[in-house]
Amino acid sequence: MFDGYKIILGSASEGRRSIFERVFKEFVVITPDVDEVMSSYRLGRYRHNPIMLSMFLSYIKNLDVQSKVLETDKYIVFTFDTVVVHQGDIKGKPESKEVALEWFYSYREDFQEIVTSYSIYISDIDIIINDFDVSTVYFKSVPDEEIENYIRNNPVTNWAGGIAIERAQGFFNILNGDLDSIIGVPTKKMIDQINKLIR
Repeated sequence: MFDGYKIILGSASEGRRSIFERVFKEFVVITPDVDEVMSSYRLGRYRHNPIMLSMFLSYIKNLDVQSKVLETDKYIVFTFDTVVVHQGDIKGKPESKEVALEWFYSYREDFQEIVTSYSIYISDIDIIINDFDVSTVYFKSVPDEEIENYIRNNPVTNWAGGIAIERAQGFFNILNGDLDSIIGVPTKKMIDQINKLIR
């Protein structure tokens, strides 16, 4: 797949890395250096729109990774941003495990939308794809003890909404969307779009 291109994953996410390991034979990781909170203020009032926010953040991450690429051959840079929306509130990365615990209690027996945006730069045609995918999940009536154990034993402050669904699939029913997109890589949608440009 994508023969002749060097694949660059612009993310430190373990979940995204595991998906890339399944999809691509080889890739390299270049982590973007972007202050997501400070950067969001560049959007003004639009930072309260989860789709615009996540698309903007994935885009500026891509620009940052591109600036670090020393490759002269053909390459493709993939960057992402995921936010969780619950009761109209955007949930980024929780500031602490205590905040994550409060969020998880509020999620129970309720719906969340997971917005995953992606930006893909294809070097030889000098094009950036910037798009998004939305999934809907239902958080089950999970006992306090299971929630507390999950938060205690996982780096929840690294994840949007405190959630890494691959480590907590039993907490959720997926109502719309697929697991890859919820983890942070809308695989099928991305590959379909790239294939239309580089075939």
